[in-house]
Amino acid sequence: MKKLMTSCLKFLAALTMACTLAPCTKADETDGGKEKKLVQQASDRTVSLHARVATVHGTTVRYEPQPNKNTIGYWTQVEDWVSWDFEIAKPGRFKVEILQGCGKGSGDSEVDFAVGDQTLKVTVKDTGGFQNFENRAIGELKLEKPGRYTLKVKPKTKPGVAVMDLREVKLSPARP
Repeated sequence: MKKLMTSCLKFLAALTMACTLAPCTKADETDGGKEKKLVQQASDRTVSLHARVATVHGTTVRYEPQPNKNTIGYWTQVEDWVSWDFEIAKPGRFKVEILQGCGKGSGDSEVDFAVGDQTLKVTVKDTGGFQNFENRAIGELKLEKPGRYTLKVKPKTKPGVAVMDLREVKLSPARP
């Protein structure tokens, strides 16, 4: 059964590679002089990093635009990662929350969420299905100066078939 499941997942990954689901920003497309998508801090000081504006780095990870998904998915390679560029006008401490889903048996991937030299280490929660999204607080970051930042999300381990589905990362002002 496990061998059949692995074969099916490899087939689906290959099929997906052959299909164009939606345009997403590839790292090699943004390095050649094209501007990356820059997310601006909202007037309430929050920063919402949606899957649809992520930059993907890898071979299988991608943005899935279907309404029931609207997520970074097909994250079947531990080497693949995603990032967001954003700009802070009002610095400070920020609570970081993620909206993630993960299928049965694929939980426990270890993933780093990093801005500069600050890293939040996260263990992905099995939510019972990749589109069963749960909001999770994962820690705090301190962004001391106004300016541009990059959030990088890089898996360290992947014990199941995929890392997770990631719909959004949200930075909100932390309470003093």
